[in-house]
Amino acid sequence: MSHLALAIAVKGEWDAQELAQRLKVAGVTPDAEVHVACDPEFAPTSIPPTLCVHMLASASLFQLWALAAAKSRSPWVAILHGYGLPAPGWFDAMERVIELEGWRDGYWGPVEPAFAPSDKRMTGYLTEYCQFHRPVDPTLKEVPGSNLALPRERIGGSDEFSKTRLLQEGLAPKYIEAAVVNYARPYAFGDYIMRRFRHGRVYAASRTPKLPLFRAIPLCVALPFVRAARIMRYAARDQELRKASLRALPSILVAETLWSAGELAGYVTRRPGKLADVD
Repeated sequence: MSHLALAIAVKGEWDAQELAQRLKVAGVTPDAEVHVACDPEFAPTSIPPTLCVHMLASASLFQLWALAAAKSRSPWVAILHGYGLPAPGWFDAMERVIELEGWRDGYWGPVEPAFAPSDKRMTGYLTEYCQFHRPVDPTLKEVPGSNLALPRERIGGSDEFSKTRLLQEGLAPKYIEAAVVNYARPYAFGDYIMRRFRHGRVYAASRTPKLPLFRAIPLCVALPFVRAARIMRYAARDQELRKASLRALPSILVAETLWSAGELAGYVTRRPGKLADVD
């Protein structure tokens, strides 16, 4: 059995045969455990023998990750998203560094778009993963929550996987440039901005320490412009990415405004909303 198991969370519709084929192309070996957690209503009718599929009703993405990780037996677990699967070379890069070094805080890799810079899906990529596009800023203190390989003991036994919590506890994974995942999430503008609203609300409602309203309100007004400026700064490192960010700037501002609106709702109500809708 491989040292590294894959824990893949999927929200919404997905194709099990396509997912298995993409992992094969990426070089994931047959002896590697692949655990996919999804909603029961989107359970596949046919499951390839290389996949183990687990279901949990009304679950958040974070609960699905925890479920998939808990079902695996390997000493290392990779946290992946169904819309951000490994590129060729990812599995070899992660396996090699685990065997050679086995850093106690694990490893992470870049997230690249699986489509051309002119694709409309770039708005989603830019707002969520632009900072993880190569070349990665060496001063970056963040890591993607959907391209991590961690020792099992670092994940723990919680019913939710939280990258944010782990970073707050001091997790410091090492960067592996060759361990690339490809972002390929479908994009519909209305669905996308509501997803940003939901994420912003969950973030604010679960933030520790709690932020008082006299600070939260002006912060939420200013943050769409601050975040858009940060996205443009990260995009400026790559010529094609820079062009894409200029084209997508209006939709980025709308999306980040919806995030701030959700964040404000979370600060006011201290409630995250329906976690099962967070994807």
